[in-house]
Amino acid sequence: MKTYLRILSYARPFRSFLPFFVITTVLGIVFEILNLSFVAPVLKILFSQEVTETVVSSPFPEFAFSKEYISSVGEWFKNYLVSFSDKTEALKMICLVLIASVFLANLFTFLSRFILAFVKAKMIKNIRLAMYDKITELHLGYYSNEKRGDLMSRMTNDVKEVETSIIDTLNAIIKEPITVIFTFIVLYYLSPQLLLFSLLVLPLSGLVIWRITRMLRKKAKQGQDYLGRILNTIDETLGGIKIIYSFNAKAYFSKRFTHENVKYERALRSMDYKKGLASPVSQVMGVGVFCMVLYYGGTLVLKENYMPPENFLVFVLLFANVISPLKSMFSVVANIQRGLIAGERIFSVLDAEVKVKDAENAITIESFNDSISLENVSFSYGDKKVLDNISLTIKKGKTVALVGASGGGKSTIINLIPRFYDVNEGTIKIDGNNVKDISLHSLREQIGIVTQDSILFNDTIYNNIVFGNETATEEQVIAAAKIANAHDFVVASEYGYQTFVGDNGMKLSGGQKQRLCIARAVLKNPPIMLLDEATSALDTESEKLVQEALNQLMQNRTSIVVAHRLSTIQNADEIVVINNGKIIEQGTHKELMENPSNAAYRKLIAIQKIDE
Repeated sequence: MKTYLRILSYARPFRSFLPFFVITTVLGIVFEILNLSFVAPVLKILFSQEVTETVVSSPFPEFAFSKEYISSVGEWFKNYLVSFSDKTEALKMICLVLIASVFLANLFTFLSRFILAFVKAKMIKNIRLAMYDKITELHLGYYSNEKRGDLMSRMTNDVKEVETSIIDTLNAIIKEPITVIFTFIVLYYLSPQLLLFSLLVLPLSGLVIWRITRMLRKKAKQGQDYLGRILNTIDETLGGIKIIYSFNAKAYFSKRFTHENVKYERALRSMDYKKGLASPVSQVMGVGVFCMVLYYGGTLVLKENYMPPENFLVFVLLFANVISPLKSMFSVVANIQRGLIAGERIFSVLDAEVKVKDAENAITIESFNDSISLENVSFSYGDKKVLDNISLTIKKGKTVALVGASGGGKSTIINLIPRFYDVNEGTIKIDGNNVKDISLHSLREQIGIVTQDSILFNDTIYNNIVFGNETATEEQVIAAAKIANAHDFVVASEYGYQTFVGDNGMKLSGGQKQRLCIARAVLKNPPIMLLDEATSALDTESEKLVQEALNQLMQNRTSIVVAHRLSTIQNADEIVVINNGKIIEQGTHKELMENPSNAAYRKLIAIQKIDE
């Protein structure tokens, strides 16, 4: 129930539409009930021999909120129709009133559905927007523990399931109970005894449906989980298709996909069996209840003359009509189970803790003026400690290179400075300000990043360069591309700067992608540059072009460089050797080579056979 109400809370901004929806729904129901109620006067006109002319001149009953008022209006209308000397005229009147009643019933039904459709579309938009905003706020560590395909499933399939199973059933959830209530009011007016008997036998069908919905909920959760795994497998297949081809791993992935697909198929089949069972069971139970009421009421009319036959027929028709909304309510309860499970999966993302966020009174920095300092910084990924009491100061305009064995913590330092993660212990300061006290936006405005993963979006070359800097002019974009050694291959492309790069830049080579990423960083023109093994995945020729671009990029900037090819960082102002999360050596290339105690750096140089 909590999940259901929380989903409905997304309709709160549109609560002004609720009175109109309720009014149109109620009016539609009232006119639907009136349509069936016309059976009684029709029968009385056709088979009654009495004429009540005095009623014609009688005034219409004065309004009063009571059962007697409804009864007097009904009697007045029936007697008015019977008073016609020509019964065909009375039938003509009934037909005209019936047509008007049916028209109004359908008009108000349409208006209520129109309002609901508007609110539904807005709700789904807001749920998806909330999901997207949330995933762009979460820290990188969250995505290390979650599968990308499953997150995509939650944003697409689960939101669609909520729309189909819950929001689309809002009309039934609101309309059907109102229909039942109003119908029961009319049935009570016709015969309290028959209504009481009906209420005693109706719970039998409700109990059966309740048992079915409990089984549905369990299968719905399994189905949504399996669907998330299927999407994750598809995502990994598309992302690693080259590797799959090169390692002949198609059979392995096909087996894995088939395994998840079969499990989803079984859960879906079991769920649909039980959901399909709800409707026929409710129908059979409903007909059974109807027959019991028909038999019991018919016995009272035939043997005891309990009520007029035309009123009993109206009672039977209205009770038969109320079976449909009751059946719909039971079916809706069964259908909602999948939507509730989908809602729980959505809210598990929306409720995830945002661990990296602005402080309450975060300050804004407009520039970088002095230094970046790491003071006794420690950091762990889960239980694994990656940095252990690191202290380091990088002065403005200096280039500091971080080197060492893989897994030592170099890239972690790069990730901590822009607060992709927050330190567990110690502080990182920019110009003496703790980065946790600086607004994330202004902090990241001062920083440019180029990583070994050349991330491009499925857009034009131009839009990939101006990414995050839409106010840039075409001249600035071209100038940035020239600095990044990218202009020549861009203008040689089919449509120049308007050439689409494909999904993740698949139409470009590794070196071309990296140079576009550098052009993007150049255009941003940040005072702090973070380079994380930006040339590690390139061939020799591409590396040379990219390294030239990086050298131009780092001019007059404060740069922190993670490099595995030590030939690219020999001119750094300071080289820091990191091993197992600790700084073990630091100095210039010359200082580290001349000091015999700096065995770690000298070993790295020896391995790569770099001459002094």
